[in-house]
Amino acid sequence: MKKSNGKFTAFIDEKMVPMGAKAKVGIVFLIVLIPVIASYFAFYQPNSKKIQSLKAKEISMQKALKEVKEKAAELAKFEQELKESEMLFQEAAALLPNEKEIPQLLKDISSLGRTAGLDFLTFKPLADIPKDFYAEIPITINVRGPYHNMGFFFDQVSKLERIVSVSNVKMGSPKKEDGEMLLKSDCKLVTYRFTNIELPKPEKK
Repeated sequence: MKKSNGKFTAFIDEKMVPMGAKAKVGIVFLIVLIPVIASYFAFYQPNSKKIQSLKAKEISMQKALKEVKEKAAELAKFEQELKESEMLFQEAAALLPNEKEIPQLLKDISSLGRTAGLDFLTFKPLADIPKDFYAEIPITINVRGPYHNMGFFFDQVSKLERIVSVSNVKMGSPKKEDGEMLLKSDCKLVTYRFTNIELPKPEKK
């Protein structure tokens, strides 16, 4: 580079008025700088706006990609929660017999009472009571038998796969027979039937 500069300054001395060393260096610097400046204005400056635009697009795309990934993660979480909810719903529905299974369930309850040594005086299913997605089926029973037999019957009813609740238990009319105290017991059993029907909501005034 120094050798080239030396030839160039010698050329200037020969062809032009002799100049000082600093002036010669300045001229050489300008001659070298002019193509660089020309290249800047001819190539870099027009493309700089494109580069900035591409960088802005890149940042925007990265942001959009991040949002998509976050939404995808939320979707996967929602799908998992939905799957778990459906499983819980199926498990709950399995505890509620459908309409076809009700007669068999009533037979099972009656059979448990006889197995427990109770005499059924009355066994009367009442009208369904509709609720959201299910219906209550109340049953009034009146039985006769020893106190501990009644307790055994309630225990067996509680162990049924289907939901059956016992309420309004009343015992009375004790009578001793064959050395054993017999009681008349009234109670209400409530089982449930799955309907999958939501009750209409009352209109708001």
